[in-house]
Amino acid sequence: MSTEPTTGRTAGERCLGAVLLLALGAFAVGTDSYIISGILPAIAGEFRLPEGVTGQLVTVFALSYAISAPVLTTLTAAFGRRLLLQTALGVFLLANVLGAFAPTYGVLLVARVLAGAGAAMYMNTAVAVATAVAGDSRRGRAVSLVLGGLTLATAFGVPLGSLVGNLGSWRGTLGLTAALAAVAMAGLALTLPATAAPPAVSMGRRLRVAARPGVLVAVTANTLVVGGSFVVFTYLAVLTRAVTPLSEAGISAVLLVWGVAAAAGNAAGGRSCDRRGSERTYLYGVGGVAASFVALGTVALAAPRGHTATTAVFLLCTLVWSGLYWLIPGAQVQRVMLRAPDAPVVAVSVSSASSYLGVALGGAAGGATLQYASAQALPWTGCALVLCALLVVVRDRYQAPEALPDAKKEPSGSTVRETLDT
Repeated sequence: MSTEPTTGRTAGERCLGAVLLLALGAFAVGTDSYIISGILPAIAGEFRLPEGVTGQLVTVFALSYAISAPVLTTLTAAFGRRLLLQTALGVFLLANVLGAFAPTYGVLLVARVLAGAGAAMYMNTAVAVATAVAGDSRRGRAVSLVLGGLTLATAFGVPLGSLVGNLGSWRGTLGLTAALAAVAMAGLALTLPATAAPPAVSMGRRLRVAARPGVLVAVTANTLVVGGSFVVFTYLAVLTRAVTPLSEAGISAVLLVWGVAAAAGNAAGGRSCDRRGSERTYLYGVGGVAASFVALGTVALAAPRGHTATTAVFLLCTLVWSGLYWLIPGAQVQRVMLRAPDAPVVAVSVSSASSYLGVALGGAAGGATLQYASAQALPWTGCALVLCALLVVVRDRYQAPEALPDAKKEPSGSTVRETLDT
C-alpha cells in the first residue's frame, strides 16, 4: 500500500530535479546572453579596441542565436531530446572556455558565435523537454521554472558575473558561465529521462507564419523596440562611466538595479496582460521606454557629471526604463500567438528570433553611436528606434482595430500557457 505513493513521490522529485537543472542551464544561457555589457570596458582595454567595436560581441552572439534557433531546430527534429540537450550544453560550455582563454579578439568573436548557437539549441530544447517530463498536471509550472532561469540571470547572474569580471578578470566571468553549464550538463546526464521528440516543423512553415501580415508587424515592432533598448543596455557600463563617478563595482550595482527592476516589470507585465490585454500592455511598455530614454538622455547630456543628484537620477531612470521594458516580452508572446492561433508555438519561435535580431541591431547601432557621436548620445539613438516601434504599433492598432483582440477577448495567462503546452 505504501509503495505506490513513495514511487509517485520519487518520480515527482526526479521530475523536479530535472526541471531545476534545466533552469540552471537557462540561468547560464541568460547570464551569458547579457554579461558582455558589464565586462565590455575590460575586454576593450585588454585588446586595445574601441568599445564600439568590442560591443559587436553582443551583435554576433545575438545574430548566431537568431539564425541558429529555427535552422538547428528544423535540422535536429529527429534527434533524441536528451542527446540534443547534452550537445547544446557541450557546445555552449566549450565556446565559453574558448572565450575565457581567447588570445585575440578574433578568437573571442568566434567563441561568441558558437555560444549563441549552443544557447539557441539549448533553450528551444529545454522548454520542450520540461513540458514532456513534467506531465499534464505540472507543465505550466515546469515551463515557468525553466524560463525563470532567464529572469534570475537578468536580475542576479549578470551583476554577479560583472562583479567577478571587474574584481578579477573578464575571463573569469566566462569561466563562471562555463562552470554553471558543466554542472547542468552533468546533472541532466544523471537525472533526465528519455523523452520523445516533438512533431517536426518545417522551415517553410516557419517562414509562412512569419510572413503573415499580423505576425510580420508584431515581430517588426519587437525587433525595433528590443534594438532600441539594447543600444543602451549593451553599452550601459560605458554610459554609466561617462555620466557618473561610479567605480567598476558601482557599475555592477547599476546592473543589479536593472535586473531587479526587470524581474518586477516581468511580473507586472503578466498581471497587466490579464487585466488590460496584451496590446495595451505592449503599447504602454513601448511608450514608457521611449519616455524613459528621453529622461535618461537629458540627464546624460545636461546634468553635471559627478554630482550625487546626477547619479541618483541616472539610477532612477535606469530602474524605470528596465521595469517598463520588461512589461513587453510577455505581452509580445501573447500578441504573436493571437495573430497565429493555428500555429502559436511557431509564432512564438519567430518572435524569439526577432528579439535576438533586435539585440544584434542594438549592439551595431550602439557601436556606431559611440564611434560617430558619444556615450551620452546612446539613449537618443535608442529612443529613435523605440519611437519607430511605437509608430508601427500605433499605426497597426488604429488602422485595423477590428483585427486586434481587445482585453475582454484575450486569453488569460493560464490559457496562453495551455495553448503553448499543446
